[in-house]
Amino acid sequence: MALVAAGALSFALRLRARHRRFLGASAPEVSFEAERILDQPQSLYHGTRFADGAAVLAPAWKEPCVCDVWCTESALFIRREGLSSVLAIAHTEVAEAALHRAFAPIAEKELPMMRLRWRRGGELLETELSLRGGMASLEALRREIHLRQGDVGERLATFLNTERK
Repeated sequence: MALVAAGALSFALRLRARHRRFLGASAPEVSFEAERILDQPQSLYHGTRFADGAAVLAPAWKEPCVCDVWCTESALFIRREGLSSVLAIAHTEVAEAALHRAFAPIAEKELPMMRLRWRRGGELLETELSLRGGMASLEALRREIHLRQGDVGERLATFLNTERK
């Protein structure tokens, strides 16, 4: 019994430390008022979780909702409907932006989605969202994010410098 209690306490402490690293990390210096490259009001936010599937327990970012999404030169912003909470994800924090289709409980059907993998506070997170306009709008947002990451030249160099046989 003591071993089970010790294991549960250890798990709780690790979970708490993980959330503190993420929530306590300073957000990137980005401007909410910068010119919007892409603006998508009334989009669907499907939630944020740690990349290994563990839930983010922050109430503002745990549950799916309707949200406003916009993109500037420096970041992607997600604002929950009815709340002033804004999640800012700097383009430099993004490791991957991938498109896929999945069932969305908030819409009660399968939708095209974008899965962002991004890093903050040493933690890798995943955020999923859907935009009005479907896959075309998501692809436009994915391109904007990748083109503004700062290291796009380095990422493309491996493809451009390959020898053709």
